[in-house]
Amino acid sequence: MSIPELKDAKNALEELSAQDEAREIARVREKSRIHFDSLMAEATAKGKAEGKAEGSDEKAKSVLLALLSAPETKSLPDARIAELAGLSVEVVATFRKR
Repeated sequence: MSIPELKDAKNALEELSAQDEAREIARVREKSRIHFDSLMAEATAKGKAEGKAEGSDEKAKSVLLALLSAPETKSLPDARIAELAGLSVEVVATFRKR
């Protein structure tokens, strides 16, 4: 190696790698990083799923309100409107009372 800095870095790495404690610290650090990345990925996926579910609920409620206020469908029974909106009959009944 013609570059002294690279030679020094290589020597330092070899010395550090030869030490059991240093290797153990590096192993634990890497294991912790992988665990953290896994937790973050899981949290991100959960957050996306919750956001998607909330968006889906809002969309269904929007459809429900449109069905309950449209002259052509407002006289339909709650069960039929629930089926069209993808919601429970109880939710339709609650919204109809508003």
